[in-house]
Amino acid sequence: MSNIFRRVLILGLALLAAFALAAPALAQESGEAQVRVAHLSPDTPNVDVYVNGEPALTDVPYTTVSSYLSLPAGTQQVTVYATGDNSTPVIDAPVKLAAGGAYTIAAVGLVTDDSITAQVYQDDLSAPSAGKAKVRVVHASPHAGAVDMVPRGGDPLVADLAFPEDTPYAEVPAGTYTLEVNSARTNQTVLTVPDAALASGGVYSAFAVGTVYADSLDVLLVQDNASTGATATSTASASASANASASAPADSLPDTGGSAWLPLTVAIVLAGSGVVALVLVRCITAA
Repeated sequence: MSNIFRRVLILGLALLAAFALAAPALAQESGEAQVRVAHLSPDTPNVDVYVNGEPALTDVPYTTVSSYLSLPAGTQQVTVYATGDNSTPVIDAPVKLAAGGAYTIAAVGLVTDDSITAQVYQDDLSAPSAGKAKVRVVHASPHAGAVDMVPRGGDPLVADLAFPEDTPYAEVPAGTYTLEVNSARTNQTVLTVPDAALASGGVYSAFAVGTVYADSLDVLLVQDNASTGATATSTASASASANASASAPADSLPDTGGSAWLPLTVAIVLAGSGVVALVLVRCITAA
């Protein structure tokens, strides 16, 4: 009887070890990502945004940057239509989201020259050092050429940034700045942004938008960590391709499921954990 009890105890410990090893991988795969959309295409009308065929955002105007929305990790299909017309999408892009990641999906470019496209930016919502703010710059102004962004009287935040690139986040002392957007490697200021307030602990994105030809250049300064629910880290990669436009405030996106790879991943993890469990059993039994 004591041998039977001993074997049951060993088997129980082995199973617990297997589940303990499998749990982190399962949690990572089945987690959520934080996603927002930004309508930064100046000649595109209002749009509706769908995720995996389900409506998420409607009637989104130009220069709107939505709050962060929760989506399951995995590959999600983001489709955008001109508001009121869901016959032909202006964007239909697969977007790969990793658990714990934060992303901005932006519509950049122009409809008139067929340069409109979806751009995915990886966000970093981790807090800056005490007394500091974090800021990055996104060049979303088509045909504007490369730019430098310089706080008046300070060192450049950005040098030689081309459309549609973004910069890493940089820490700066909290305060109110006058930002100057210059043609790259020159002192020629094409746009001045006065009273740009960067609060201690704030994380910001400065989106350069509009066009030179329409004299509509502007900078949208958005606080990325303004939402109390947005606490993701940017440790994941993202990819997307297509033509188009997107964005607008909302509270949540429909849970339409993650990647189809989840069952296979679970099987592999459990199989590997089973091997470890078997080794543990043999070691304990031999002892």
